Amino acid sequence: MPIGYLDVPTGADLETKRELVKAMYEAMREAYPFPDDTRIFLREWALDSVSQNGLLGSEPARPAFVAHVPEGVDIDVKRTMLKKLNTAVAKAYRLPWFITFLHEHPLDLVAVDGVVLADDQQRVEDQREAYG
Repeated sequence: MPIGYLDVPTGADLETKRELVKAMYEAMREAYPFPDDTRIFLREWALDSVSQNGLLGSEPARPAFVAHVPEGVDIDVKRTMLKKLNTAVAKAYRLPWFITFLHEHPLDLVAVDGVVLADDQQRVEDQREAYG
């Protein structure tokens, strides 16, 4: 269920992006193994569309990753995942100040195809087993 949005400057080639999302997926999959539905959206920005500290086009652009994830994963598992994510982004973009925000969601605040996940008792038990 993890859904991530990586905001980065333009410029990485297709092979670099493939390696990046594979490494990011693997890091997130280790932390959130159930279910296998991890999505990562790369959002590339030209420098004239990015402001840092009130300066448009300031360089180097600092990437940011926002991920919506299930709650319940141990902090040490998150630490390992965050280090792997940082390594993957640093390898691809070689940019400073990579920041990640994890937005944790309980199953009663997430729906798939209009069905609240907390209403699926098997899903609740499977997630508890996978993350607990």
